[in-house]
Order: sequence, then C-alpha cells, then structure tokens
Amino acid sequence: MSKISQSKRIWPLVIALSVGIAGCNLFHPTESHDAENDDAAALTLDGYHEFQKSNYDSARRLFSRAIAADSGYSEAWVGLSKCVLNSQEGLNAFELVSYAQKADDKSTSNGFLEMQDHEAHLISKGIDSVLIYLNQFIVRDTTGKTDKKVRFSDIADSYAILLLTKAALRIRNVQTELTSVLSADSAGMKLNLNTLNDLGDSLKPFLKDMAAASEAIKVAPDASAEIIKAYLPDSTRQDIGDEFYTDATVGLANTVIQLNDRAQTVEEERTDVFFVFGNGMDDDGDGCVDEEVVDNYDNDGDGEIDEDGRDYRSVVLVKNTFITKDENNTAQVNKNGKVYDLTKSQVDYLNTIEKYETIDIDMNGKMGTQDPDEWQYVIRDPDDRDENDNHLLKFAIDLKFPGKNLATKIKNKELIRHDTDVNNIKYTLKKRKEMIGGCWVNYSEEDFKKWFEGRNAK
Repeated sequence: MSKISQSKRIWPLVIALSVGIAGCNLFHPTESHDAENDDAAALTLDGYHEFQKSNYDSARRLFSRAIAADSGYSEAWVGLSKCVLNSQEGLNAFELVSYAQKADDKSTSNGFLEMQDHEAHLISKGIDSVLIYLNQFIVRDTTGKTDKKVRFSDIADSYAILLLTKAALRIRNVQTELTSVLSADSAGMKLNLNTLNDLGDSLKPFLKDMAAASEAIKVAPDASAEIIKAYLPDSTRQDIGDEFYTDATVGLANTVIQLNDRAQTVEEERTDVFFVFGNGMDDDGDGCVDEEVVDNYDNDGDGEIDEDGRDYRSVVLVKNTFITKDENNTAQVNKNGKVYDLTKSQVDYLNTIEKYETIDIDMNGKMGTQDPDEWQYVIRDPDDRDENDNHLLKFAIDLKFPGKNLATKIKNKELIRHDTDVNNIKYTLKKRKEMIGGCWVNYSEEDFKKWFEGRNAK
C-alpha cells in the first residue's frame, strides 16, 4: 500500500478522534461532571444533564446562570458554547468534517465550495453565534480569569475546525479556491498570495478569519495539520511527507498572522503597497519592482517590511529534501545538522518563474535567471539570517535610501508613488534619485517613462 493511500485511510480515524471521541472538545456529545458545593458547579452539573438529554435551551439557561454566579467557571463557558453549537440551524459538527473529507482521488473539488449558498450561510452564521461565547472564554482563559479546569488548549482542535471552516467559507464567498493559496510539489510547500489581490473589501475580514484559525493551529498543530490536509486535494499534498506537514502548517500559520496584523493596522491609502502581490509594477515608489519577499523581514534595506511583494509562486516555504525530524520528534534538521525554526524562518529559498524572465526587479537591465542577485539571499541559511539579523537579497547590498528616519523615507516614497501622470510629472528622475535612491539609481530616461505605463493619473 502506498504512503498516500495509507494516509487517506488513516485520516478519517484521526479526524474522528479529534472531533468525536478524544478528550474535552466542543463536539463531544457526553462528558461527566461532578458537582461541587458552590452554585456555579451545581448549575453546571445540571446544565450538562440537560445537555445530554438534548434539552439545549434549558441547558443554556443553566450554564448562563452558572457564569453569572462565577464568571471564571470554565466548564460552564464550554457547556454554554456546546449548547449554542448544537442548537444552530444547519450547523452539524460531523457534517463539517464530511465536507472537508470530500476531496478524493477522482476529484480535486472541495465540499465547502460545492454546497448550496443557503447552507453555507447557515453554517457561517451558526459558527459566528458559537464564537460570541467561545471567544469570551478564550480571552478569560488566556488572561488568567478562569479556574483552569478546562483550558483553551483542551478545545483547540474543535476551535480550529470552526475557524478553518469559516476561512474556507470566506474563500468560497470570494470565489477563490483553497488550492490557489497553498500548493506543494517535489520542491516543497508554497504559499500563493496572489489570491489576495482581488479580494478588495473582503481582504481584512478574510485575513482576520484566517489569522484566528492560525492561532488555533499553533495551539494544536498536529490535529490542525490533519484538518488542513482534509481541506486540500491529494494533488496538493502528495509530495509533502507526513513527517513534517505539521511544521509546515505552523510556518504558514505564522505567515498568515503576520499578514493579518499588517492588514488591520496599515493606513487605508497604503493597503495596495502591502497587499498587491506580483503585479510587475513598483507599488511603493522606490523604483524597485516586486522586490520584497513576504517573510516579515526587510529584504531591500529601506526600513519597511513586506512592501511591494513579489509573486509568491516563486517562494519555497519548506523544502522536503532538507528537513527531517530529530530524535525528539520536535525539531527540523537539515543535511548539515542545523535546526530550522519554521515558526520564524518560513522561507527556505526563492525560485525564478517564467513571468519574471520579463520583469526587471532592480532595473539594472538584467532579469529572471540572468540576474540571480534578485533571487538569492545574501545569507543562504535561514538560521544564519536570523542570527545575523540580515535578510537582504543580494541585489539590495548597495542600495541607498536617504532620509533622516523611516517616517521621512515613507513620506518621500508616498509622494513619488502618487506622481503618476506622465503628462504632468512633478518629480523628475533626477529628483527621485535624490529623494528616494533605491532602484531609481538604475533607471535610464527611457525606463523612467515606462514606469508611468498602466498607472492612473492622480
């Protein structure tokens, strides 16, 4: 039996354990609870008795009374969340799993993308109702305001399923596919952020949902990796070994969290600087084109992070041939014996792709495979990059960005990137070289005129 077919047979058992059998989780139908002498404990015990009889309204009232008596009583919070989950129209935990499992050898489709609109609406609305209470519990748990009988980590698997479902439905709503975001081949696992280019007003809520799911992934990475596998067709995971899928999942989770943090805080007028990927244009005004790798580091030396990102099909997040488990089954070790921390260094290396054979990132007259400096880090090893705090790409070694401080540099770049009317140019090429430096120093007058092509005059 092949490794892939074994994985497909093991998966239903793993998810069944995660959802319906093992430990304390939101989807577990019956759990025993012993009453104590305080009112909250007694009310909670009565609530679980009603819950086991499927009297969800009665159980919900009892759990609410228990919380009113003791807002830190964790079992009451979880019981209330379970009642809300089980009483939502159209929301069935085990059906969520069946949708996730629907991809098989004969189809690369996903159950969430195939369901009827009204069904998707009911599921999304139901999950929102559960999260109202569940998120209150999580905030209390993570700030030390509960009795700690039940912790967030105890229900993280269930939480991940709910939030991954929300994320899948968000993707469905904007008519994209999970497989357009995440892919894998013999080289490794890759994240394609070009999917985000067309989300428009849906970008922030989409990333917020994804980041919430990612936080759950980090709490329960092993279970979450299995969940993610179910959301992706075999064509995506056939080249990725099970032994390091979890670590890749955590790395992806960190990338998504970083993107969300930036999306929620960046000024509205600069959203396109950070969330238009691989468009073959200078989006931030420094003269460079698609220069940054979205890795939460400064790759061109201008002081900003992840601005004007390149096409992410060129980025290998995890390379299968370099990573194995160590003897403790917790770290990833490359052939040289150095440990990769994938929660910090998601990017292994960059590949050129066909579109960049005609895009000159640093505007020095060479491009694609003819200009390897655009694709190679100054420091090859991700751990060494971290240790030396140097994540520059080679093309940026000699770039200069004049300005007293980062705020001044950004102000100047904003002036330049909004100077888009070729018939009324405010800042000449000479002025841009003085104000910004960067890749403008490599432009000819002919290149300068081409910069305005495809831009809307302001």
